[in-house]
Amino acid sequence: MINLSVEKVFLAGIFHDIGKFYIRANFGDLKKNIYEEYKYFIEGDNKYGPRHQEWGAYFYKNSNLPFKDEIEGAILNHHKPNSVLSKLISVADHISATEREGEHPEDKVKNMKSMLSMVSFSNDQKKGKYKKVSKLSEKFDLLEKEDENVEETYKNLWREFEKVINSIPRNKNPKISFPIFEKIYYILKEYTSNIPSAFFYNEPDISLFSHLSTTAGIAVAIFKQFEEEIKLGNIKILENIDSKNYDEKILGIVKGDISGIQDFLYNISQERAVKKLRGRSFYITYLLEIVAKYIIENEGLSISNILFNGGGHFYLIVPAKTIDKLEKYQKYIDEVMYKAHGIGLNINIAGEKIAPKELNSEIYKRVSQLVERKKYTKLYSLISYDFHKIFESKNLSEDSCPYCRRKMKDDECTFCESFTVIGDRLSKRKAFKLNKTEKIPEKINTYEDVFKMFGYEVEFEEGPFSFLIDKSGNVDLSRYMFYTKSANYISKKENNEISDLETIAKNSNGMEKWGVLRGDVDNLGRIFKEGLGKEASISKTATLSQEIEIFFGKFLEDIVSNEFSNCTVIYSGGDDFFIIGPWSDLPNLAENIQKEFKRYSGDNECISISMGIGISPAKKYPVYRVAKLAGEYLEKAKEYERKGIEKSALGFLGDFIGWEEFEEYKYFKNKLTDLINEKITKRILHVLRRYYQEYDENEGTNKVWKLYYYFAQLSDRYSKSKDKILKFLSEILKDDNKLYNKIYSLTYWVEYELKEG
Repeated sequence: MINLSVEKVFLAGIFHDIGKFYIRANFGDLKKNIYEEYKYFIEGDNKYGPRHQEWGAYFYKNSNLPFKDEIEGAILNHHKPNSVLSKLISVADHISATEREGEHPEDKVKNMKSMLSMVSFSNDQKKGKYKKVSKLSEKFDLLEKEDENVEETYKNLWREFEKVINSIPRNKNPKISFPIFEKIYYILKEYTSNIPSAFFYNEPDISLFSHLSTTAGIAVAIFKQFEEEIKLGNIKILENIDSKNYDEKILGIVKGDISGIQDFLYNISQERAVKKLRGRSFYITYLLEIVAKYIIENEGLSISNILFNGGGHFYLIVPAKTIDKLEKYQKYIDEVMYKAHGIGLNINIAGEKIAPKELNSEIYKRVSQLVERKKYTKLYSLISYDFHKIFESKNLSEDSCPYCRRKMKDDECTFCESFTVIGDRLSKRKAFKLNKTEKIPEKINTYEDVFKMFGYEVEFEEGPFSFLIDKSGNVDLSRYMFYTKSANYISKKENNEISDLETIAKNSNGMEKWGVLRGDVDNLGRIFKEGLGKEASISKTATLSQEIEIFFGKFLEDIVSNEFSNCTVIYSGGDDFFIIGPWSDLPNLAENIQKEFKRYSGDNECISISMGIGISPAKKYPVYRVAKLAGEYLEKAKEYERKGIEKSALGFLGDFIGWEEFEEYKYFKNKLTDLINEKITKRILHVLRRYYQEYDENEGTNKVWKLYYYFAQLSDRYSKSKDKILKFLSEILKDDNKLYNKIYSLTYWVEYELKEG
């Protein structure tokens, strides 16, 4: 029997190409040592210097990482396998990157292309822009051409990476614990996400991390599918898989999706609403994280088998035999979710067996369709197994919670209150851990009990395996695991308490109201289906997901915390977000997010984002109603068509403004505000609205003389501002004497900002 384990397969896969990072740092003084160490292999291939496999093997041999001999050998020989492990990594490597690399100088390409900047809906792939070589959490500017002086950056990045990777606490147990897997995974994610895997025949657009992590995930899945045969040394299985004609369905893709999020998030009382929203957002994010881990741990897989987790869904790569167990997992998930949330919040999972050659963007579409169909039969597994669980009679005379229908004690719902508690802790603590637990509760009384049902509990503690709550700046991975996946930035009062809705409203300019900003990426499904080319590889898809994930997972919060500190990010992940803030901050915040995302995607016209803003009629107005209004504006903004452009717009005050129109919209708003600040009557706002309404109601009948007459009177009355008044009129009337078509909402924007209290 070969002594092979998931731990060894994971490590060999996740580090197999680490030499591509090391070699580009160009530590010339090491070349001689590496050459002498691996002279037999280098000269045997008629080469004159160490290649990435020798650099990678040398790094691993001299690191503090475990299983040195086996992993060093797998890295060294993954291009010419001489063992079962190296052959397994070689097979996974081929599946991960279908765009195979040719012969090239391995230190030639220094920068990688931004995948978002290369998205195209035509047959011609865009040239795209280059990323700066940097850590994942560092904000960067895209470059038109490669940085000629980037070698020193590689050196510094490598030195930091090597120091951090060797700081991982050693586990005395030879079997690596799951947190160690994660620690290695996140360190590689931070340091190898913005450097290219290789220079393929087209462009260096696949990140090294995407290739490393997908290779590790595929290798682990294949190993678990054929574990007994592989341990017996049956390398023939792996040789068959490596064949171009191999079409056995040995892998599987699983999608998990949570539904009912909006009702769950917004169905809360107004008292301490921000804390409740914050806690519920955290719960949703980490509930999916824990369910994904629950499945892969029960299947004996690794963290790299979670291909993506964010935006209310996850994707897993698994052995084909795992697909046969999904009904069992679904039944248990349904039982837990029903105990916790009744029929309000559900997690559906579905998957499909695939052959290695089917591992491309098409499979994501197919499993998404399977999950969508399951939503129409939610809780079917419970109905099938225990009809009475769903349709048992309820005692309506009990004092029950109006939000979750649980029995209350002393007018308090323990379950709903637990989200307030976690929301408060997240605002006051620096880090938290997800600990494994075997304590399965009999009843679900708090959010913690739900997590425990899947084998995890939250502990607020700092340490090398803790997640940093504060995302500002870069995370020190020698001290923490990574930063939290959930939204974090919260506006606070001077006493460091969370700003409540009333405080947020008071921070507005003019009218004291709070509002909600919601947004998401336009055409996301089409981007993944068409934007990367026909049947894009799993590594390309992973790179694109990673770029979107880091923008909404970190950079968006940086914008809020640095420039709009009175706003609170309730949710931001995947490709969408939900922010509460002073209503007057939200239009400018929306513009900033749009501009930053546009810049981040290299000004690619195929990439856009739409948003909607809802404003509360009163400080204590229900959050869910304002959130619903913002959602309706968002959906209508995606339907907004003008001059051959669609979507890429903002819904605000009943109007829809394309981002290419927003500068003019804001310009007129500022001009009108300036006029009123010069003591010109506010009645001008009502006149402009009335004229616009009359024009609209009369189906285009243009009585522009009324407007000229009114403005002539104004200019006579306010003679000092005559030129400004008449110039404003000339600007808002277009060439055909039609009034600027956004004037109606614009006048309300001005009125609300100038309103006192």
